[in-house]
Amino acid sequence: MRSRLLIIIGIVVGGFFVIAFTLQSQPVSYAEPIFDSCYDDDECTIDRLYELSQNNSTQTVLLTIDELVDLYVDADFYCHPNAHHLGEFLFGYVNRDLKVASSLSDYRCASGIMHGLVENTIQVENMLDGKPIESVDIKEPCKTVNDALGEDAKKECIHGMGHSLVKIYNYNTTHALERCNEFDDWREVYMCNGGLFMQNIGEYAEKRDGDFIKSDMYYPCNQINGTKNAEAATLCYRYQANYFLIQTNYDLQNTYSLCAGIEDQRYISICYKGVAAHLTKDNFNDLDKTQSMCLSTPVAYQDECIIGAIESLTRFVSEEKAHEFCQRLDGDLQEKCQTRMKSLLDSRFE
Repeated sequence: MRSRLLIIIGIVVGGFFVIAFTLQSQPVSYAEPIFDSCYDDDECTIDRLYELSQNNSTQTVLLTIDELVDLYVDADFYCHPNAHHLGEFLFGYVNRDLKVASSLSDYRCASGIMHGLVENTIQVENMLDGKPIESVDIKEPCKTVNDALGEDAKKECIHGMGHSLVKIYNYNTTHALERCNEFDDWREVYMCNGGLFMQNIGEYAEKRDGDFIKSDMYYPCNQINGTKNAEAATLCYRYQANYFLIQTNYDLQNTYSLCAGIEDQRYISICYKGVAAHLTKDNFNDLDKTQSMCLSTPVAYQDECIIGAIESLTRFVSEEKAHEFCQRLDGDLQEKCQTRMKSLLDSRFE
């Protein structure tokens, strides 16, 4: 990772001479002091990075960001949102040069740096450049990422664009979904919708805001109609599961009851998967608890629980924990677990 970083920095500062740097000539990283003083406090971390950027070289700042992500990966907290904030800072720091910034991104913290980079692209054009929302090109930034890093990175970029869209439309999920439909095929639309609904529930979890109605537990998912939007409803209910958990004070059986109450029964299993995914992130390193949760899930939905759990472990915790979890299972459940884990590992971008 470090050698790649040095080459990129050479491009940033205007020459390829940096390639000749040795380990001894690399800039000092301030990642550990920042991490020790801020830990998972995003505001503190960004303040410290801003201070660092005022009096230090580009090499130092970029190396520090890169090493902070490594520290997040090894920490005992869910690092995806923290990496989001680093990506947001990075986007501004490199003067909105998405090609340069995205080249510092990879799969760590579930591609959080990439998501954060893209999250502010629309807002910057709309608020700082005065460009109307409807005329902002949401596809071009991810074409830039595709050219730089390939198809898997492009998918993560599109997911980040979903975050950006729902924010710029002030958490009106209907308008944001319409913009997601501008992408080229259903896979890209799916990635955009995933970012959209992830951001929506994140806003509720942090600020009790977002596109929700207290008197209707199934809104906005129950407003997504038609075959064209079936994938959008799938993702909506996957994240709505976290809303159910919050409303039931994380009582598993009461949450399952809300899943069972979904009118369109196609999405009940998706809700079970979402519950497992969210609780696994909360449990982190407690595989006993995650295993017990899935084995106590109604048999008809155990597959979904396993899939939700392994997705969280692989993307948000560690490859080692994901392997260990699958090994704990027997028969078909182990096979499903390992198959899904492998597909996620194969889709990572470096």
